Formats: sequence, C-alpha cells, structure tokens
Amino acid sequence: MSIDAIKTVVAAETDAEKQRADALAEAKRVVAAAEAAGKDEVQKAREAAESQAQSFYREAEAQGKEAADKAAGEIRDKCLALESEAGSNLDRAAAIIVEKVVSAL
Repeated sequence: MSIDAIKTVVAAETDAEKQRADALAEAKRVVAAAEAAGKDEVQKAREAAESQAQSFYREAEAQGKEAADKAAGEIRDKCLALESEAGSNLDRAAAIIVEKVVSAL
C-alpha cells in the first residue's frame, strides 16, 4: 500500500472518529434538552394539578358550609317548634295540677 493510500485511510478513519464524536455530543445535547423539557412539563402538570385540587377543595368547603348552614337552620326550626309545643303543654299541665289540688281540698 502506498503512503498516499495510508494517509487517505488514516484521514478517513480520523474523519469517521470525529463524526462519531460529534454525533455522540449531539445525542447527549438532544437527551439533555429532552430531559429539561420533560422536567418542565412535569412541573407544569404538577402546578395544574395542585391548582385544580385547591379549586376542588374550595368548592367542597363551600358545599359543606352550605349543607351545615341548612342543617343548622332545620334544627333551629325544630327546636323552636318543640319549645312552642312544650309551652302549650306546660299550660295544660299546670291546669291539671291546679285542678287536682283544688279537688283534693
């Protein structure tokens, strides 16, 4: 093999090695960019999920407060009805006691 042929082969091998190194560096850059983009997407998804969870929490809290207020109103109405009924029963009970005391005399 002549010196020129050897130089050509060595140059081709050197060029091939350089291309391989360049391709490897480009692949690493692409992987790093994809990982960074993926991390950004995960962070955005996490923030969106947290925002949605807070919205659901506020909505559930409002519904719970509304249900509690409604229940408290119903219980208050029942208490007032029982007090009113007890008041009328008290008058009847007092009348019965007075009648028994008077008839015992």
